[in-house]
Amino acid sequence: MNPGQVKRHDPTDDSGQTTVLILGMVSILLMFTAVILGATVVNADARQLLSEADGAASAAAHSAQPAPGTPQITEQQIRSAAEQHLADAGAHERHTGLTVVGAGTSPGGETVYLQLRAEAELPGLRWVLPASVEITAESHARIAISR
Repeated sequence: MNPGQVKRHDPTDDSGQTTVLILGMVSILLMFTAVILGATVVNADARQLLSEADGAASAAAHSAQPAPGTPQITEQQIRSAAEQHLADAGAHERHTGLTVVGAGTSPGGETVYLQLRAEAELPGLRWVLPASVEITAESHARIAISR
């Protein structure tokens, strides 16, 4: 071919098109895999946080000092008992940013409720998924009085 000649594109020549298609499909498959893996991690962390909340609420209910007649426990006592349980169980090592965000009792004072918050750190591609997702778990425990 001379320098003055221009090569014309042949519209029937599809060489290289399959490579682009394969690369696109592989990237979509990898993103889909990252999303599924992220959802699995969040679900597992949420279930584990719920288990922590159940244990902490139960510990708070067991620590209630019932007065004659009805059990009385304050929000501060619930928080303190829950934090102590979480520290003893090593929950802060398993969950990033673990905090007690809500605690209290039912109007009658016989049910303790507790709400925990943590962050689930997602593996994978940071440009597809965020680095972490906030998860919460709420649990209730009944105060038992033995007479």
